[in-house]
Amino acid sequence: MKRLETAAVLGSGAVGSALLEELPRSGVKVLAAWTQSSGLAPPPLTDVDVVLLAVSDSAIAPLAARLEVGPSQLVVHLAGALGLDVLKGGRKKGARVGSIHPLRAFVRGRRQDFHGAAAGVSGSDASAREQLKQLARALGMMPLETTDRARALYHAAAVLAAGSQVAVFAEAMRAFRKATGASEPAARAALLPLALNALEKLKGQTAPEALTGPAARGDFATIAAHRKMLPKDLLPLYDHLTNVMLQLSEDARRKRPRNRP
Repeated sequence: MKRLETAAVLGSGAVGSALLEELPRSGVKVLAAWTQSSGLAPPPLTDVDVVLLAVSDSAIAPLAARLEVGPSQLVVHLAGALGLDVLKGGRKKGARVGSIHPLRAFVRGRRQDFHGAAAGVSGSDASAREQLKQLARALGMMPLETTDRARALYHAAAVLAAGSQVAVFAEAMRAFRKATGASEPAARAALLPLALNALEKLKGQTAPEALTGPAARGDFATIAAHRKMLPKDLLPLYDHLTNVMLQLSEDARRKRPRNRP
């Protein structure tokens, strides 16, 4: 299997910037870079092994259709929610296509790398998939093969693990501020160590093992007290998450070894 040795990076966002930094360190030469803000058409890219489209989801399909690529080349997007159909413009010109989606939240203006993250990988053929797995490993990521059929579910799981965590934290801050009168920065500072410590435990423990709080203890009196005081619009969220935590607690109890007589 030929290793990907040369690349073009199209896009100047946080992920594109990280690729421009990290690809050379992983042994892949960046022979071309392009940004939409330049106002110019993408350059001819027939001399690179892989073309990485680090642009917004809506820009991928029209950009793929404009590329000058051909057989043996690989055209790849980095979008978590999209399948390979958006790259049909590249396939019509004979290129193979694929996707590599780093499971990491990138922030514009902050230097970040890919080390330690997982990467959802898919490809139009076995060679594309294998080359992208190799690229993921070279960048310090753990490749996980994905399919178009399960793409939406895969991405929903990623959103639940990232953006939804922020949304739940925002609701926790709202309740905390109502209870204490604290400012938003003070509430964030007070609750963030709790959130980070809880997630940190997941590095070495399963979700049932890492669980804390009244549901983990079977403390239904405290849960009832919470429900009386929470804003009414928060009750459906609280009740759903409490039910999940009760199930996790039950799972943990089942797995504990029983004391022998």
